[in-house]
Amino acid sequence: MLHEQSFESLRALYRRGEISPVDVIKSSLEHADAVNGKLNAFALIDAERAIAAARASEKRWRESAPLSDIDGMPIALKDGALREGWPSRKGSVVTSAEPATENAEVTARLVAAGAILIGKTRMPEFAWKGVTDSPGYGITRNPLNPELTPGGSSGGCSAAVAAGVVRVSIGSDAAGSIRIPAAFTGTFGLKPTFGRVPITPPASSYFSVAHYGPIAAGVDDLAAVMDVISGPSPRDWTSIGLAPVDFRSRVSPTELRVGLLNPLQWEGSVDVIKHAMDQTYGLLWSSGFNMRTVDFDVHHASRTGAFLYRLGCFTAVNSVPAEQREHLDPGLLQFVEPVRNATFADVQRAALQRDTLSGRFCALFDEIDVLMLPTTPILPFEAGRNVPSDAADDDWLSWNPYTPAFNLTQAPAMTVPFWPEGSALPVGIQLVAAKCREDVLLRLASWLEQHLPKRQVA
Repeated sequence: MLHEQSFESLRALYRRGEISPVDVIKSSLEHADAVNGKLNAFALIDAERAIAAARASEKRWRESAPLSDIDGMPIALKDGALREGWPSRKGSVVTSAEPATENAEVTARLVAAGAILIGKTRMPEFAWKGVTDSPGYGITRNPLNPELTPGGSSGGCSAAVAAGVVRVSIGSDAAGSIRIPAAFTGTFGLKPTFGRVPITPPASSYFSVAHYGPIAAGVDDLAAVMDVISGPSPRDWTSIGLAPVDFRSRVSPTELRVGLLNPLQWEGSVDVIKHAMDQTYGLLWSSGFNMRTVDFDVHHASRTGAFLYRLGCFTAVNSVPAEQREHLDPGLLQFVEPVRNATFADVQRAALQRDTLSGRFCALFDEIDVLMLPTTPILPFEAGRNVPSDAADDDWLSWNPYTPAFNLTQAPAMTVPFWPEGSALPVGIQLVAAKCREDVLLRLASWLEQHLPKRQVA
């Protein structure tokens, strides 16, 4: 379909006047209408506003004055991010249905760059879990197989991208909520360095583990959006002021040192994921990358990160008036019970563990440039469930031991899809870099995008 072309291709067509952003947005909206009833990817679609914005973009391209490289490109926004004029229900029936009166900083930057926001995507209530469903808004499904979950909490974002409605969506990630959905849908998902993309309003109750970032159909499109949404903001005291980064640069294989996380750390992964890791390692080694094995206690770091994340969810529950809490997702109420009686000493202990573990993590990058491990130990499972049907533990974090670690350390981490031969489902390869080195991640991800096995469509 017209709108499914890469941003680079669309820019060239816009520049030559062969197609218009209006054509592309209409195509995207038609596809959204066609698939949303089956997938429940979108909480809101604003066709009127999107087409009006596309007409303004069309005029700019006709005058050879686009605002940016993403001017006229359709993009979706997770329900938790503020968009002036749209409600932000955060997956809950107890939040206000009134339209927001301002934009989040990430939204404002997209609008200022001419991106066309077509709507908001589904999420679980207050982003509390790694799948996407909620009592008030139903189950979001995986475009690869609607019987399966697309992951979460940015599952609406990943479903919108994997279904081909948009090339890029903006999600959030406090314990893996960008990387898990990308792994489950065969897309690319980047959790940037904490502070790289401003968070407004602030999310201090999540102890600096929450990040905004993109889920995309391709690395170049993801990088083009990062060029727009990155950078310091006076509205976010945690944002970091750095010189602009070239997110779209390239690298030759021998320039990077890639460290495979000790396989004992991810031995609990299912066989197809282990095989994908082995094949990726072999491909990189045979192509001239400087490969080695390194060790880091990802499980300890993830447990500590998950504790802080759970505290953030508890704060979200407590923000709801007591008389309305009976309307909350029962799973959310159960999820926060372990931290209901947490003490200052518990929080202080977690802070000290964060210091120790983050120091050990940072030391890895004296000898490597990128750390590689699985995103998840399992493949996507039945939609509507929090855990696989054969799981011994009903806590969703029990199947997510590899992603919260890097929210704890605030390092950039991303998922790159690997499609095993003959498989209808992808494996997520997780890449992690030192803080502020998204450029290194994206350079390696771009190389892998060209060389890893692709999806075979019958």
